[in-house]
Amino acid sequence: MSMEEETRAEDETDRKQAVEAELDTCKAKLRAVEAQLLEVLEEKLRLRQEVEAWEEDMQQLVRQRVEIQLQRESRGALGAPVDPRTARTPWVQFPLGRWGRWR
Repeated sequence: MSMEEETRAEDETDRKQAVEAELDTCKAKLRAVEAQLLEVLEEKLRLRQEVEAWEEDMQQLVRQRVEIQLQRESRGALGAPVDPRTARTPWVQFPLGRWGRWR
């Protein structure tokens, strides 16, 4: 093997090693990004569960307050005529969409 062929073979080996090192670096970066994505998705799920729990709590609170208000009104107005414009319903439905935004 001539000196030129040996040099060429060494250059090719060096390039191959550099490409393999770059590939290893890229794989490590990809694993880090995948781990970050998983963390973000887990946080999103946790926050969504908190929002749903908050929505349920708020609906229950509003229902309780409406019920209390209706009881107060019925105690104070037994036998009195009911004005349909001011009559209240005992059930409250929040207009929340799938993602918790107001429609």
